[in-house]
Amino acid sequence: MQDRHLYSFRNRALFEVSPLRPTGTLTGECLRLDRIGEIVLPASAGRLGRYAAGDLIAFLSAAFGRAPGLRIAEDITPYLDDPAGCILLLTAADLPAGAPRSEMAGAFTLRVTPQGVTVVGRTERGTAQGVYHIEDLLGLSGEAALPLGTSEVAPRYSPRMTHSGTELDTFPDDFLASVARAGMDAIIVYAGHPDSHLHGPADPDALWPGTGRGYCDFANLVFRAAGYGLDVYVYSQLICDRAPDAPDARDYYDASFGRLFREAPGLRGLILCGESFEFPSRDPHTCGTRVQLRKKGDTRPSSGRYPSEDYPEMLSLVRDVCRAYNPEADIVFWSYNFGWTPKEARVSLIDRLPTDISYLVTFEVWDRLADSKGRRYSVADYSIAAVGPSRIFCEEAEAARAHGLRLYTMGNTGGRTWDSGGAPYIPAPQQWQKRYAAINEAAAQYGVCGLMENHHYGWLPSPLTLLAKNALAEGGIESEALLGMILARDFGKGAKVAEEAYRHLSDGIAAVIPAMIDQYGPYRCGPTYPLTFTQTAAELKPPRDPWAWHPAGGIWRPVYPDEVFPDVDSSLLRLERVSTAAACYISGTQLLQRAAAEADTAHAAEVARQVAVAQYLACSFVTAQHVMSFNIAKRLLMALTEGSEIPRADELCRAVGASLTRESLAERLVAIADAERENVALALTAHRADSTIGFEPSMEYVFSEENAAWKLSELDRTLALLREYMGNP
Repeated sequence: MQDRHLYSFRNRALFEVSPLRPTGTLTGECLRLDRIGEIVLPASAGRLGRYAAGDLIAFLSAAFGRAPGLRIAEDITPYLDDPAGCILLLTAADLPAGAPRSEMAGAFTLRVTPQGVTVVGRTERGTAQGVYHIEDLLGLSGEAALPLGTSEVAPRYSPRMTHSGTELDTFPDDFLASVARAGMDAIIVYAGHPDSHLHGPADPDALWPGTGRGYCDFANLVFRAAGYGLDVYVYSQLICDRAPDAPDARDYYDASFGRLFREAPGLRGLILCGESFEFPSRDPHTCGTRVQLRKKGDTRPSSGRYPSEDYPEMLSLVRDVCRAYNPEADIVFWSYNFGWTPKEARVSLIDRLPTDISYLVTFEVWDRLADSKGRRYSVADYSIAAVGPSRIFCEEAEAARAHGLRLYTMGNTGGRTWDSGGAPYIPAPQQWQKRYAAINEAAAQYGVCGLMENHHYGWLPSPLTLLAKNALAEGGIESEALLGMILARDFGKGAKVAEEAYRHLSDGIAAVIPAMIDQYGPYRCGPTYPLTFTQTAAELKPPRDPWAWHPAGGIWRPVYPDEVFPDVDSSLLRLERVSTAAACYISGTQLLQRAAAEADTAHAAEVARQVAVAQYLACSFVTAQHVMSFNIAKRLLMALTEGSEIPRADELCRAVGASLTRESLAERLVAIADAERENVALALTAHRADSTIGFEPSMEYVFSEENAAWKLSELDRTLALLREYMGNP
């Protein structure tokens, strides 16, 4: 299968429904859907109810080649008395006696009898979720039948919010539909000005230089999203250059935040994160302004990176400005940037926050962990390698609960992290199930009630989607059983092999050390990351899309910055662990290929894409392994040549498979470069099989044919510089 053109993934339906085949997972008494002649909807149904009914008809037609008709009934009483041959789509207002116990808008009851089906949602959002649940059940069994019985399903969290995974700040209708089917109930769009988001032409006045500004009709986005049962949150990138006690502060912020909500009062909420919510603070721990305006020589952080004492005043002001136009606006304050500061400073701020806002805490970042040998390492940024929760999360969640704040967490439950910038999801379902369980435990312990599913890398449907939807709701399918059903659906006779394959991948991701130099380097751009010898960063010109928010693959330091000798333990630990991750992903990919060979042809395209994603991750970890090995060998060679002291030389040489001679080290460098050349070629086969691979919305393509060509040309230059260094030009 080939999917060679960039962005080709936008041309296929995000949730493809092909003719289904029985998986053998349906047991017990069932209602055969060939007995259903009509889907009945009350005449009072709104846009969402009518959309859900049409979606079910389209699903049944694509899956089984036939579908019932649709009846809009002025009076549903006869159908309540005798639902024979019907699927009734109702809300609690239509049938209070059949309503779910949960008050969550997305909750529903599903009643399947030998005569017909009744869905009763708490609201139309719940009715729509009931429809998607029916579709999920049919997709898992592959049969036009539903098991008899009554069940209630209710989301544990609201909001469940996501950025766009198809293009930064771009939300086509099929993406909105897919978000709703996944059980999420909100989308996130950046705002750089009251009428613009971040995707557009360059703007020299942008808060963060290099970002774009494109017109966004927020009111229309709210309207379109509501048709799929979704709220809209704005993630603020608005400049805040007035202190909250400035005489003109109210007017100043009314012209930005106020105008935003005045023109789009249907916006559900506003997300305020320190790094893009900097203001002139009086806190002496800060430089008193945003970082772009900091005085030269002032090393103090901006207010965005310290829990400044006047944040409560600032938040109260912005809250009041927004709620003048939407009294129900959800003001979300995210503490992402504060984890490095003392607990006392963070808790002191939490204790003074207004209690009618929401507090968002990242689940795993800032944690300090130890391996089985007691070696310490940190979680630099978003990762599923560490299940969480972190110590920082627990400290802040406990304080937020005690203060009475509504608590959300950024848990990456959409399935993507900075363990890879170029994979559309991290294929490690068993590890993700641990994350879902940990978040549910945090909900019980600390009152977590809302989720941010991802950051600007966004979300796309994946094999993880149904696992997350089910785990983050009450009343669904048992998680272990569900994974088996998903694999039976996708891989048929190869399901058991696929389960073992994904266990290898889950073990592999758990081995990763989420260090900043790797997350912002070889993990960020995968096989594009260069192996360099004496090149400088200024000489390296990786491909870049001028409209990308984070150009050049988001690589902060294209020359790998690990100096090795100051901290040999860290270098050896990261190399050891990424080698384990690479080995697990290689073996897991091989098993997944075996499983795919046994899959039904109807699912060949889907399983081929799953194999390609696993293959790309394997290649990415091999690249990281090569980068670390090459860097150690290079620094050993240079230190030996210069006569510098080399601490723990024997350990380092064993780690890279060389002896401490110039010739051996040079030969090893050439061998690593040759292996990386083959690895890039293998990564290209994965990219060609699925055009989501290598794409990230804020960075565009971090790996592609063009990126690979640049990488290989730079590799040639590296080897030429090595030959020159060794006296063999």
